[in-house]
Amino acid sequence: TSYQHQVGLMAEVFDALGVPDDVVTRDRSTPVEGLGGFLALESPHAARLDEELRRRGVHIDTRGRYLRLGPAPYLADAQLEAAVAALGDAVTAL
Repeated sequence: TSYQHQVGLMAEVFDALGVPDDVVTRDRSTPVEGLGGFLALESPHAARLDEELRRRGVHIDTRGRYLRLGPAPYLADAQLEAAVAALGDAVTAL
């Protein structure tokens, strides 16, 4: 499905950022098909990263230590890649 493709794409782009796991990480033990309709990332800095992403025009769902990046069928791959790249920039701003 398009959601699986989009979640998989975001996971690949996130992994390529090389962010240290103690800053932001994701569950790599579950295959993309088991992740549901969003990519959940865990961080002790979730609230701050959410704030930094909003400054960059990226809106996500934050729940406690979790950042949830949700794809949508009207978003292009390039937009999802840019959102995850913005996360990389937000991590640098910490």
